[in-house]
This record gives sequence, C-alpha cells and structure tokens, in this order.
Amino acid sequence: MSVQVCARCQTTTRQPVVVALAYGASAGGGTVYACPDCAPTFPKQRDPFAGSLHACHGRVERVADRPDT
Repeated sequence: MSVQVCARCQTTTRQPVVVALAYGASAGGGTVYACPDCAPTFPKQRDPFAGSLHACHGRVERVADRPDT
C-alpha cells in the first residue's frame, strides 16, 4: 500500500488504516486514513447499507431464479 498521511497526527505512515469515507456533493469524496496508533481513536462509521432491504431480508429470490420442482 502507498504512504498516506494520518488525519489525526499528520505523520506519514506506510501502514495506513481506512477510518472513514468522506462524501462531497460536487467533488465526489475521498478516503480518510490514520496511522495504526491513531486508528482506534476514530469513531466507528455508520454502515450505509444497514437499513437497506437486502440487509434486512437477505438475498431476494426471483421467480426466474427458482429451480423447477
């Protein structure tokens, strides 16, 4: 993996940990990295798929996917 700058202590690290995904309406987004020492201090991010239909009910089977019985 490439060298990244820690979002908390601003030092470079060769072992970056993804701690957040930043979203932007006009410019897209970006990945927020931290060093292994600072990573546990970041709050856990919300799962964007936690409330989705697939997460609640699992795989949805279509009639065409069913084997003939």
